[in-house]
Amino acid sequence: MTIQNFYLTLAIILVSVPLHAQTPKVNTVGAMKAMGNTYDLNISLDTISSKDHLYGMGPYDKMKGEITVVDGKPYYASAFEEGLYEIGENWNIKSPFFVYSNVRKWNAFKIEGDFNSVHDIQKKVASIAKENGYDMDLPFAFKIKGEFDALTAHIVTPRLPDVEGYREGIKSQKFSFKNTKGEIVGFYSQHHQGVFTGSKSFVHVHIITKDKKFMGHLDKINTKSNTYKLYLPEK
Repeated sequence: MTIQNFYLTLAIILVSVPLHAQTPKVNTVGAMKAMGNTYDLNISLDTISSKDHLYGMGPYDKMKGEITVVDGKPYYASAFEEGLYEIGENWNIKSPFFVYSNVRKWNAFKIEGDFNSVHDIQKKVASIAKENGYDMDLPFAFKIKGEFDALTAHIVTPRLPDVEGYREGIKSQKFSFKNTKGEIVGFYSQHHQGVFTGSKSFVHVHIITKDKKFMGHLDKINTKSNTYKLYLPEK
């Protein structure tokens, strides 16, 4: 092989490097479908080696609530009493399953129009990601910022009698808000159903209000022709 051919071959190899080598890796520990009825704890968040610009989510402890990590800040929410919730910030928390990614830089895209369901969010995220050359076979984090007309989110509650906050027959509490500024944090994947997304969804999304006084798993959303910013990891 001549030196010219060698460099040509090398250039072709470098150009052909898969997209995932250029985007933040998404890590998973445990799985939704593997929790069973014991909710064994598979990760302690303080063991994650790199916390800079970390984004992540999962259940808090043995279904004591929700965890959302936003730009390296770990929030957890619990709702042990009827109609009440509490939010804290701590790395010394555990989860039965957790998905996370270090995203230092984001690409911002304008979204105009309505969101009338979490599925609408999934469709819009997928559409913009495809239009901008993201590899849809690879998982990625995303976030959406704006003011939301109406939304409902839940915080899971313990299912085991020996876990703090257990109430018989209560598996979660739902909370609704109107005209709320906040940030939707999510993960998209077409290949992790039952791992960190539901069995019929490609997204797992949480909402945290701008004042950081509420956080939970997003269930419903309704908006009317507002303008939002969608953020996808920089490639």
